Amino acid sequence: MKHMTNYFEKGNELLAKKRYGEAILHYEKDLKNGKFGTRYKVVYNMGIAYNHLGKHKKAVKCYDEVLKEKNYPTPYKALNNMGNSYYRLGQYNKAIKCYENALSDESYISPGNTWFNMGLIYNQLEQYNKAIECYEKAMEDKKYISLPNIWNELTKAYNKVGQFDRSAAFLQREEIIK
Repeated sequence: MKHMTNYFEKGNELLAKKRYGEAILHYEKDLKNGKFGTRYKVVYNMGIAYNHLGKHKKAVKCYDEVLKEKNYPTPYKALNNMGNSYYRLGQYNKAIKCYENALSDESYISPGNTWFNMGLIYNQLEQYNKAIECYEKAMEDKKYISLPNIWNELTKAYNKVGQFDRSAAFLQREEIIK
């Protein structure tokens, strides 16, 4: 009996090893073979690999395809990643729309990363009060562990709007954690 290669699992191994191009080749073989991976899982992981390779338009196409799947259980993940791809493409309005759609998903249990990402975009757009609001919402997510990053960006945004007293308070907090 001939041994069948599980291209999806092999692709996942390569993705974990940061061998993104090879991972994509294995995912493509899995899609042709159709034996092991659930289609949306394969395409979602291809999107991740494309993002890491800087091929953000291809990543967007992957996430868009995943979102068309009726059985995809976590659309907020694809929307967040699609937003990241649009951000890297400089398409900030599309990125914000993706993040907003992700945040509107009632099953999204840890949205801190999405709030943080949206704050970064508002910073780029020099809409510092909106950025501050996003960073503060990111801090409310106790499962999101990137507090030093949030405090750093929040401090910068406070400085941009002239709220130096709030900025100093966050810097002091950050020093306590270190």
